[in-house]
This record gives sequence, structure tokens and C-alpha cells, in this order.
Amino acid sequence: MNCLLPRPVAIVAGLSCTLLALACGDSGGDGDTTTATATTTGPSTTTTAPSDTTDGSTATGPEPTTADVTGDPSTSGGESSGESTGMVEPPEGSFWVFVTADQRVSTWSMDPETGELTFEREQVIGANVGPLAVRPDLSALYVGVTANDQAQAYAIDPVTAELTMLGQVDLGFDPVYLSVDQTGGHLLSSTFGGDELVVFPLGADGSLGGAESQRLGTPEEPHSILTDPSNQWVFVPHRTPGVIGQYAFDPGTGTVSPNAVPQVSSMPGSGPRHLVFHPDGGHAYLADEFSDSVTTFSFDVGTGQLTLLDTVSTLPPEFPGGNNTCADVHITPDGRNVYVSNRGHDSLAMFSVDPATGLLTSLGQVPTEPRPREFEVSPRGRYVYAAGQDSGILASYTVDETTGVLTPGLVYNVGENPLWVLAVELPPT
Repeated sequence: MNCLLPRPVAIVAGLSCTLLALACGDSGGDGDTTTATATTTGPSTTTTAPSDTTDGSTATGPEPTTADVTGDPSTSGGESSGESTGMVEPPEGSFWVFVTADQRVSTWSMDPETGELTFEREQVIGANVGPLAVRPDLSALYVGVTANDQAQAYAIDPVTAELTMLGQVDLGFDPVYLSVDQTGGHLLSSTFGGDELVVFPLGADGSLGGAESQRLGTPEEPHSILTDPSNQWVFVPHRTPGVIGQYAFDPGTGTVSPNAVPQVSSMPGSGPRHLVFHPDGGHAYLADEFSDSVTTFSFDVGTGQLTLLDTVSTLPPEFPGGNNTCADVHITPDGRNVYVSNRGHDSLAMFSVDPATGLLTSLGQVPTEPRPREFEVSPRGRYVYAAGQDSGILASYTVDETTGVLTPGLVYNVGENPLWVLAVELPPT
């Protein structure tokens, strides 16, 4: 049952204290061992605006506008702008952001012209929640219930984005990642603890409840698991022993089998974590958890083989090694920019993509909330939303349509220990 609870959910304009401190040179801790704490700033109807102080504190004020944001999102076009690619984009639908935190999934509507979020409702799970995934046709959302070793399915209302339960399955392990294959017929998950991957069939309506299609042991510490855009291959990065598992995928049976080349090695000691494919289908980018870097691979869709091309740092040269771990990686829909989250430096690393080679060039880092585990690029690539696991705050950014550099905007209280952010555009009705 969907319900809005009378607990604090506030919108805060401008940078939080932590972001301002980092911008002034305070790098913070490593972000990996701190216990997350909730941030409460008032009831759900309360709004605050930035004060004139220099310590990053906030003062109660009027409803924020684009003038309250660092930079002005309205000057760079809305979510529907096609200027960055020269293409005419399809008609706008409605834009939504889902966040898992504090044993619940919160739903936020997104203004496509400013990127501003408005809290709409919460789905109370009643146990710790983590990864999210969405069906390609946007009909269903999948929630990893980490405390119960489950995955739950919810229908997404095409107008309001309200969630309705569609069943659940016992995964047999604490899910570290969820994804849906390109047909929308199978849910894939992986885990650290048991070193396994599992595939479950999805009903015609996206529901869960049937027996698994396959359960397979893997090398140590599998993390993300996803199909390539062609849906022929499945890839599983392993923090240890530093490889990416390569599998052939049968969408008819929902099963995987080792590829002819079953693994590709990453840089020694890098700790492969999250992987994302370029829209061109010929490149992929890997967030290296332990080496503070992002690795570029070329990809042969005919053989399902990744080939390492280059690795670049996600940190500024002056930041001390050993005080940071990378978490998530995303690419803009036009394929021009890649972003990686730094936990410890507490920033988003920004990169431009060479259209000819797929290689990355650093654009620097932008400060974000403490321990930014997961983040998301909006469906049309105009905004980025990053969750601070230690602050309970979701930070928003506007993507410069020319350079891809991120400009900080509004921040939002999303509850204690946020673990996942997912943005969708529901088609016009």
C-alpha cells in the first residue's frame, strides 16, 4: 500500500555544509566506514533557502526558485532540449526519480525545465533496501530488499508513477545489484556474500514469483551484473580477483554460459565494481573501486569480448591515495560524458568522451555529499542526482550542454542511508 508518512522530508536550496567545505578544500574522510545518520530539517511541507553566511548553514526562507541554485538551470534548456545533439527529441513524458533510503522507496517528480524535484510519496518496505532496476518498457520497478534477501516487483502507474506490488522472490542472498535484460523478461542479480549470480523470469506484466531460471557460482565478490545493449551477453565485474566475467545470454531460457573468453582482467588491484556501456555499443566504462580510476574498454558485440584500452584517475593529483574508493559510473544518453562517484574525496569525477576512440579526458571533479555511493543521469541527460550515504541528502546538478561540466543545484533530504537513485521518463499518455 502506498502512503505518505508524516516524517521529515524537506527540500534545501543550494549546497549543504559538506559540499561547501569540500569546495573550500576540506576533503573529508574515506567515506567507507562512517555510519550514516539521518538529516531532519522539518516537515514535508517545509522549504529552506541558503543564508548569506559562509559556513554553509541554511535559514528558513521562501520557496526556492532557479535563482536560489548555484548556476541557473533555466539558461541551459530543459530536459527536452535537443541542442546538445542537433536532433529533434520526441515529445516529453513525465520525469520521476526513485530513491531507496530508510527502509523505503521515495518517489519524486522532476521538472524537466529546471531539474527541480518535488516529493510525491513513499513506498514503505519495512526492511533495509538497496538496488533498484526498471523494466525497459518502464512498466515495473524492482527493489532489492537487502535485509530479507529478496527482490520485490512493483507496477509503475504510467501517469502518477505510483507503485503497486507485483510479487517478490527470495534471492537466497543479499542483493548487491539488480538489472533487467533488454527484453524485459528476466531479472538478474548478484551478491558479495555467496559469490553467486541468479536469474529470475518476469511475468508479462513484469511480476515476480516464479522459480529461478538459473543460479550460478562465480569468482569472488561479484558486483554489478548487466546485459550489453544487444542482449546477447552478460557481464559481471568482480572486485576480487579483479576480472569481469563474460557470459553468453539466452533470453529464451533466461540462462547464461561462460563466453569463449570467460574473463577479461582489469588493472591489478583496481577492484572492478560498476560497468556501463556507451550508446554506440562499441565501448564500456568500468568504475574501479580500489584504484580511484575509470577504465575504458572496447567491445566486440560479435564475440562478446571486452578489450582494455585505457585507465584514468578520478581524483585530482594532490589528493592522497588510499583515502578514496570509487562506486558508481554513468554515461549521458548522447555518449559525450562519463561521470564516476568518489567516496572519500566526496565528489563526482567528470569526463568527456572522444567520439572517435571512446577514450576519456578528465574535466575535473565537482563536490558532492559525503560518501556518494550511487547517482543517476536523468533520462535526457540534462541533470544528475547523487545520494550522500552519510548525509541522507540527494544533491542535484545541471549538465552543461557544451562541455558536460556539472553545476551544483538544489539538494534534498531523502532519509537515512540512501543507497540507490533511479530516474525514468514515463511516455506521454
